[in-house]
Amino acid sequence: MHSREMHHDRFWTSSVAFVGSLCVHALLALLIVSNLNSCGQTGDFGTTEVYREVGITYDTPAEETSEEVTEVPVEKPEKTELPVLPNSLSDAPQTEMTPLPEIPANALIGPGPAESLQPSSNEMASISQQLPPPTDTKSGIPSTTKFFDIATRGRVLVYVIDCSGSMNRNNSFRHAKAEMTASLERLDSSHKFHIIFYNDSVYEFQDRNGKPDVQWATAGNLARGRSFISEMDNSEGTAHFPALMKALSYSPEVIFFLTDAAEPAMTAKQLDEVRRVNKEKAAIHCIEFGIQPPDLKLPNFLQKLSSENGGTYRYRDTNEFR
Repeated sequence: MHSREMHHDRFWTSSVAFVGSLCVHALLALLIVSNLNSCGQTGDFGTTEVYREVGITYDTPAEETSEEVTEVPVEKPEKTELPVLPNSLSDAPQTEMTPLPEIPANALIGPGPAESLQPSSNEMASISQQLPPPTDTKSGIPSTTKFFDIATRGRVLVYVIDCSGSMNRNNSFRHAKAEMTASLERLDSSHKFHIIFYNDSVYEFQDRNGKPDVQWATAGNLARGRSFISEMDNSEGTAHFPALMKALSYSPEVIFFLTDAAEPAMTAKQLDEVRRVNKEKAAIHCIEFGIQPPDLKLPNFLQKLSSENGGTYRYRDTNEFR
């Protein structure tokens, strides 16, 4: 009996506990469901409290102040019309330039520059007026050259130079060669020239083939002519006539004849022969070297030779060559 009562109490206790636990869990479930339903509802649930939808918003920049900015009126620049420039220099007004005053150069300290040894243009003009005009030749060609202040026209020229022993006096021969070299420098390619030195014999300038003849005044021929002049020396006696006849054989337009030997003079017969052979009317210009002026009242053969053959006579005192 006692065991039956214990079994009955144990059963009752277990049933009551189970029912109580079930009721508690059911109540909790009811509360959870009711709460969930209340969160999902929208609208007004009474006058005391209103539920509103909420969300996240971004702050906008503060509005500008209501203070109005006073605009200051800006004055517009006046339109300025530019003057119309001329299209060219010729349209522009010409203004006269005031000449600057001449300022004298300050004197230099010291001796200053040396005076020019060259004659002025006025002096050159005066000298040219004093000299006789160039002698005309048969051709009338205006090609000119000069030898010892004798200017002449012509394209074919022969230089006949005394190289006897007497030309040593006062450096006469050296001065003659220098003057002849300077005369060659005045020639151009339109000229022909020949060079003859003489004493008792005749020495002629030769071409590249070794033949004596007149040659064009090219740069090469002029260079060889200068060499021929520089190599010549003077010695022995004087024979004028053969050298002049050789010069006339080339039918020149101009002959420059230089000697210091008025003696021995050419005979009248020889002068006549020269005039007869000179059919081409070559101008024979004579230059005499001496130590005293000749007597003009008694002309020597050089003065006759030049006057009879359309040439010019010049006398040079060799004392000036020292």
